[in-house]
Amino acid sequence: LDTLVLDVYQQQRSLSGAVTLTLGEWEQVEVDADPDRLKQVILNLVDNAIRYTPAGGTVTLDLQRQGPEVVLRVTDTGVGIAPEHQVRIFDRFYRVDQPRTRQSGGTGLGLAIAREMAEAHGGRIELTSTPGEGSTFSLILPALPDPPRPGPASVATPTRQPQVAAG
Repeated sequence: LDTLVLDVYQQQRSLSGAVTLTLGEWEQVEVDADPDRLKQVILNLVDNAIRYTPAGGTVTLDLQRQGPEVVLRVTDTGVGIAPEHQVRIFDRFYRVDQPRTRQSGGTGLGLAIAREMAEAHGGRIELTSTPGEGSTFSLILPALPDPPRPGPASVATPTRQPQVAAG
C-alpha cells in the first residue's frame, strides 16, 4: 500500500497548485488488494482534499499499521464538512456544494465508489470533519500478517537410540 500512496503523492503533488501536499507519519505496510482499484480510491480521497482546500492550505497523508489494520489518513486544512452533510457524503450523487461541484465537474459519485471499493476489500472509509478547519478521510483495510521473523538458529541435538544388548 505504501508504494501506491507514494505514486499518488508524486502524481498529485505536481497538480496541487497552491495547496501543499505532504507526507506525515509513515510505515511500510502491505494489504491484499487490487492495486488499480485501491489507487482509484486513494486518488479520489487526495483529489477531493486538494480540491476543497484553499490556496495556502495543506493536505497530509499518513500511513500506519494499527493492530490488524492499515490506516491511510488524508487530512486537509480545507473548508470542512457540516455534520448534516457528513451522514450523506458517501451517498451516490450527493454533493455538499451543488454550484461549486458543477463548476469543478464533480458528479457526487467519487466517494460512493471509493466506499464500495474499500468495502469490497474488507475495509471501510471513516470521516471526521470540522467546518472551517478541515477534514480527515481514513481508509482502513485489513493488514497482511507480518512475515515471520527469523529466530536464533536452532541446533539439532542428536537423539540417542536405545541400545539393545546382544545376547
